[in-house]
Amino acid sequence: MPFTFLMCSERSGSNFLTRLVDAHPELCGPPPVHLIRTLCDGGLGYADLCDGRVWRALIEDVAALLATQVGAWRTEWSRERLLVEVEERSLGALVRHVYQAEARAHGKRRLFVKENHVWRYLPFILSAFPGATVVYMVRDPRDMALSWKRCRELRGDVLRASRVWSRDQAAGLEVLGQLRLCGRIAFVRYEDLVDRTAEQARRLCEQLGVRYDPEMLLYYTRDDTRAVAAATASWENVARAPMRGNHGKFREHLSTDEVRWVEHVCGEEMEIFGYPLDHPSLEEPGAVRERLESVERHDKPGWAQVPESEKRVRAARLEVITRMRTRPSRAA
Repeated sequence: MPFTFLMCSERSGSNFLTRLVDAHPELCGPPPVHLIRTLCDGGLGYADLCDGRVWRALIEDVAALLATQVGAWRTEWSRERLLVEVEERSLGALVRHVYQAEARAHGKRRLFVKENHVWRYLPFILSAFPGATVVYMVRDPRDMALSWKRCRELRGDVLRASRVWSRDQAAGLEVLGQLRLCGRIAFVRYEDLVDRTAEQARRLCEQLGVRYDPEMLLYYTRDDTRAVAAATASWENVARAPMRGNHGKFREHLSTDEVRWVEHVCGEEMEIFGYPLDHPSLEEPGAVRERLESVERHDKPGWAQVPESEKRVRAARLEVITRMRTRPSRAA
């Protein structure tokens, strides 16, 4: 079953693109569970999967992780089901089986997987998913920083957002350069996708080797999309039609210092991606940073409005992830 992985920064329109793709009759885009990131970050803790105890511990942890996802899947997993169904003892076989089962539950034959920091896990992805392709999506970092600042679940404001965007794009450009040589990556800008959704959807389908289906444009009317939007306020916009012109809002909602700082940190990559700078130079970066540091928030006041049920799920998920990432490592 062919896999495509979405590579982008947080708050860059990834859920919009995933729901758009999921509306295609052949493509399954499940709500993100970030299984690969969690497994790879704790990989050395599961080094010897030939050891039955280690394999059972991995299966138990993965079942717990899947049970604490924010967005609902159609498949439900238990430790017992995974032990019976996954015959090959490898991380790749385990991840493939979980995603393929979800695609079959939707009657789909291809997968589109949103996974944070794809560039970090590319060696594993290319090894475990032979023939996998990547879609690289980018958004103007000033609008991404505004969205990050508004997101009640994400820690930090513009300082943290700009640092994340710059790091992700520096690595993403390297991946883009390498995978373009073998035709295994497609590139899309968020701004083009919201302004010319049909055109960009056609182009993406062509690059993924599937026939375009106009039903994709009605992604926001589907029950699956409404369920994703209801799972958390951070995803609520996916239940709306494409918001043409939904960019450049940073000019109204970020301060001059914030815009100047984002451009200072991200300017080199912005020019590569075609995002003109409003402030080509920053004469006193230290002073600007100091002013922004004085108001940068670790936790957001909006967290208090998150439903208790969602907080419990997120807390349980964090507990599982922490356990997986802190298992004693073994190199062999």
